[in-house]
Amino acid sequence: MATPAPIYLDHAAATPLHPEVAAAIAEAQGIAHANPSSQHAVGRAARRMLEDARERIVAALGGSGGGVGSGGLRRDRLVFTSGASEANHLAVVGMTTASATVGEVLFSRRDHPSSVNAALAAGRQGWRLCELALDATSGTASAAVAAAVSQPSEAGPRIVSMTLVCGQTGSVETLASYAGTSPTFVHLDATQAVGLMPVSFRELPAATLAVAPHKFGGPRGIGGLLIRGGVAIDPVQAGPQEYGLRGGTEAVPLAVGFARALELAVADREQAAQRVASLRDRLESRLLAAARAAGIAAVAIASGARRCPHISTIAFPGLDRQALAMAADLEGVCLATGTACASGSSEPAPALVAMGIDPGAVRGAVRLSVGRTTTGADIDRALERLGPLLTL
Repeated sequence: MATPAPIYLDHAAATPLHPEVAAAIAEAQGIAHANPSSQHAVGRAARRMLEDARERIVAALGGSGGGVGSGGLRRDRLVFTSGASEANHLAVVGMTTASATVGEVLFSRRDHPSSVNAALAAGRQGWRLCELALDATSGTASAAVAAAVSQPSEAGPRIVSMTLVCGQTGSVETLASYAGTSPTFVHLDATQAVGLMPVSFRELPAATLAVAPHKFGGPRGIGGLLIRGGVAIDPVQAGPQEYGLRGGTEAVPLAVGFARALELAVADREQAAQRVASLRDRLESRLLAAARAAGIAAVAIASGARRCPHISTIAFPGLDRQALAMAADLEGVCLATGTACASGSSEPAPALVAMGIDPGAVRGAVRLSVGRTTTGADIDRALERLGPLLTL
């Protein structure tokens, strides 16, 4: 029996490479094969391509531009990293090590594991840790942040790690100007948001912002940390490249692909968001109806809150999420039991636990995420394959 063609409903983990991005990377590989730190003509050509990509990304993210060596301490800096995980770590740990005094790091379980681990690393450096409570309905942490920063700090600065779109639920964080009695620096992980939501760094109350292009049709193996002008950060991996904040020869073709993917995503973001949201809602509503028909009291997590268009996390009480994901995979439907970076763990999604959701519902929760390349036919075929699994 032929294996059914796979239906990819895991765009929150990674998206297919856009053909124009692949072409841009291939062209750059043919031109910028030299080390961009080399002083000869070919090296200088690679450097120009790298800095051009950097400027384009900063502009698309609403930052104040300025490449390496351009001068101006108040200009925003974009540091190329290996991905958003490294960017999150560089932001949180880099700000703590650059601080003259020990302070407090605030984080929550809606954050990506890389951000949580960065906060724990700061704790090992002597910083006080404050785990923020999540709203039981929306799964957001904004109310807890506002309450925390309104209280006097014992001493030192506050670093607040926040996630604009939760990769576990799709809920969108509400941001405000978090001004407390001590200096407050917000690190914002915008990885899930950038491809389908407007993000303007100049309008955000953030000192740093992490992003990775594989979430919106770009290449894997590269990410970026946008740093507000004047914000002090120490390197985690020292070296002469990337403003001295990250050692290692830059991957120029990937940077070019990053820039092109972001420009393409921004160009049709509004239309794509509407289309993706429509597909997500269609998938979600029909799956919930199929669950009710099977006698399962399924629920879409954070469905009453503002969500990014592409993510739907549905809890099927009485079912086992891992068994459901495996059965779906055998039927050719790719979905997830949580974030891809935690997919090997048997533990439930931390945000769902922190929201206080019933353990039985958490055990049966899976994440489905659609994208620009998803079609209506994909949704229909996925529903045909997933429906019977709810009665097993």
